[in-house]
Amino acid sequence: MFSVNGNETDYLYREIFQDESYIQPRGMSLPENATVLDIGANIGLFTLYTLEKWPGAQVFSFEPAPEVFEVLRKNTGHLPGVRLYNVAVGDVDQTRQLTYYPHHTMMSGFDADPVAHRKLASTFIGSVARTLDEDLRDAFVDEVTELVEDALEDRQLVNCDIRRVETFAAEAGIGRIDFLKVDVEGFEVPVLRGLGDVWPRIANAAVEVADRDGALDTVTALFEHHGMDTHVHQAADYRGSDLYTVFAWRVG
Repeated sequence: MFSVNGNETDYLYREIFQDESYIQPRGMSLPENATVLDIGANIGLFTLYTLEKWPGAQVFSFEPAPEVFEVLRKNTGHLPGVRLYNVAVGDVDQTRQLTYYPHHTMMSGFDADPVAHRKLASTFIGSVARTLDEDLRDAFVDEVTELVEDALEDRQLVNCDIRRVETFAAEAGIGRIDFLKVDVEGFEVPVLRGLGDVWPRIANAAVEVADRDGALDTVTALFEHHGMDTHVHQAADYRGSDLYTVFAWRVG
């Protein structure tokens, strides 16, 4: 694997391959030639997971940060069935500035909120610390908190093109979306609002939601309005935070 930051890669591998955090607790069956949208692909671990689990899948992977996209390309661009796009996804076709954290790329996003990021990181660090021996906890918390603070201090503004899924699907000739995965650091509501006439063609979805300004209720309501059942899950590591995953699937 090519990486931007090795510690992030280790975390993402555990989250995606070991914890299977984007797979519905009820299980999920996709057709052999499934069409998957990986929105917020980062360096491509979920794209790789998809091809391992469903080898015949066609995966459309979106990553707006240029440095991260280059690593995504190295990791997945040579694989059959993978199509890569150096764009963000939202509700309006436009260009905007993305706040990019080169030492903590997973928290990069539009309208970045450093206070919320610090709170989320604190919750995760505390959860991990509880699994350690008591004599190691304080040193671990202090050291990792300092690393997170340093990572969030170093940020850049990057111009990014944003595309609606509706626009993209029409241009790419996508007839159905068997699995929609969205992990976009607080921009998930605009992503869903940009689905337009694609909604009836979505069979399954997993959306990471930062529950700020009622985002969790908005996301679940959008899926249910479009005829999909939902389940809200919060990983044990993030209990007490505002981070959830909304799973959705179409019945019948």
